[in-house]
Amino acid sequence: MSELLFALAVVFLILGLHPYITYPLSLMLIPRRRPQRPEPGWRRPSVAICMSAYNEEAVIAAKIEGLLAAAEVYGPAKIHVYVDGSTDRTAELLEPYRGRINIVASSERRGKTFGLKDVVAGSESELLAFTDANVVMPPDCILSLVEAMQDSDVCGASARLVYSNPQETGMSASGAVYWNIEEAIKSLESETVGMIGVDGALFVIERSAYSPPPDELIDDLYVSMCAVLTGKRVVSAQGVVVEERSAANWREEFNRKIRISCQGINIHRALWPRLVKAPPRILYCYLSHRFLRWMSPFTLLFSGLCLLASLWLAFGIAIPIGVTALAALLLFGAWLDVPGLRMVVAALTAMAGVAEGVLEAVLTRQMYTTWTPASTVRN
Repeated sequence: MSELLFALAVVFLILGLHPYITYPLSLMLIPRRRPQRPEPGWRRPSVAICMSAYNEEAVIAAKIEGLLAAAEVYGPAKIHVYVDGSTDRTAELLEPYRGRINIVASSERRGKTFGLKDVVAGSESELLAFTDANVVMPPDCILSLVEAMQDSDVCGASARLVYSNPQETGMSASGAVYWNIEEAIKSLESETVGMIGVDGALFVIERSAYSPPPDELIDDLYVSMCAVLTGKRVVSAQGVVVEERSAANWREEFNRKIRISCQGINIHRALWPRLVKAPPRILYCYLSHRFLRWMSPFTLLFSGLCLLASLWLAFGIAIPIGVTALAALLLFGAWLDVPGLRMVVAALTAMAGVAEGVLEAVLTRQMYTTWTPASTVRN
């Protein structure tokens, strides 16, 4: 029995670590694609830069200035902003820009996805760019993303996101490490099969590849996965670096992970009938990068429980006592602000949030159509 439990522990451990270790290693075995540069005489397609904002008074003016600079560098670009029933001065701060940008201000909250669909429907551009209000981006970002879409089988491009406050707290440090791993995996996907979903920091997609998501589903993952299911690729433009703050407070990060994983499972439920019909390489990458990552808190927990049970059967009561003492030491070290231990606790907190979000999606059908942005991300 002890041997069986140990074998199960190994299997669950492999499943839990696959999205972070064996999956990226498997991508390295796939031949690389060489990116194409713009041909002489290349014409810049028109771009609609779309953004939804809710209570963003702390960052909205700087964001609009950044968008105007990016539009000026690119050329044929128009900026569309949806204000999602803000209760602060977001709409007021946008008014001086009316005429230079298209503003749609709602008196009630309808959600980010509804707002972005609304401004997309009111635009006529060939390409659609999406960005978040708290993201800081360079003036040439739109141009560089569009230039990365030269291959005929590419329908979208995403910027590389970097967290700007990794040294602030253990939580922000843990988040930065996790996101660096995520960006490395996206880069490998981009060079081989194409990205399996994007984040909402900044990405551009062809209008012909755009599928309007249901209002209750988060737009960035849904839109990018639907684009992948058209048979074209979405690539990561690693040279286009944008920045935002990560959550510095453990409670905010915990709640953010709940929301993101819950939204992810809801998209999985909506797209699974189409995903099972996708080419094998796309299905493998989706299950590896997305689904197994959402499941990793459970697979790693089962691995740990099986290992503990195996060792208990083999060595007796000393094992659970030792594990309890180790957990207490870990928490005490985090409380004393020991950097390494602090990061471990932060990572465990984030994984707990992912687990709760998955359970919410499965057991309660929670949607998170609207939510309040983390305050430490905006400050």
